[in-house]
Amino acid sequence: MAADSRIATRLQSDEYQNNERYQNISSVAGKFNEKSLFALGLVTYGVAKLVHAPRTTTDIAWHTTESIFIASLTATVARGILGRSRPFVTADSDAYDYKPGQGFRELKYRAYPSIHAASAFATAAALTAETARHSQGTAWIVGPLSYSLAALPGLARMYEDKHWASDVLMGAALGTVTGWATVRYHHHRPDNRLDKFFIGPAPTATPTGAVGLVWGFRF
Repeated sequence: MAADSRIATRLQSDEYQNNERYQNISSVAGKFNEKSLFALGLVTYGVAKLVHAPRTTTDIAWHTTESIFIASLTATVARGILGRSRPFVTADSDAYDYKPGQGFRELKYRAYPSIHAASAFATAAALTAETARHSQGTAWIVGPLSYSLAALPGLARMYEDKHWASDVLMGAALGTVTGWATVRYHHHRPDNRLDKFFIGPAPTATPTGAVGLVWGFRF
């Protein structure tokens, strides 16, 4: 947070604000928020269920959507309670301006943490974790790509003077932990109620016809 004000002031300088490339990237990246990502995940999950796609596809879609929801809800509650003002409120001069509880009433006091970053990194973390479970080789491609793309919405919000750098960093941390924890929880408890309801019962292993020999000794 000590560097927040300097970073915000630099991003609002003419050098950055008059750059057409930065403007275009920010305009596109800013549209990927918790609502659009959650809707995309929900549609993917719905289509997968409708066409009876392989369980792996439905599994990834549902766990990613769930991660986005949990990260977004957590960020919403946290920033509502903390009430940190957005950079434009203090003209980028005071990164320590808090109005506890005011975040539930006014949008300008909902800076920390960034819900854009939280939902984007929850998506990246869940996708990477799920991919790693099915294909370690593919995960080395999906991971860097998804995390790089996840950084853009938060950076766009900083560019637009809507978030401090620490808002985005905390949102990214929250989203990453949520994505990994959600996938880990479900795959360590394959018969949990949520998965049974939204995906279906976990498949059971079928005998392969192999013969085993067990030796036992009693002393």
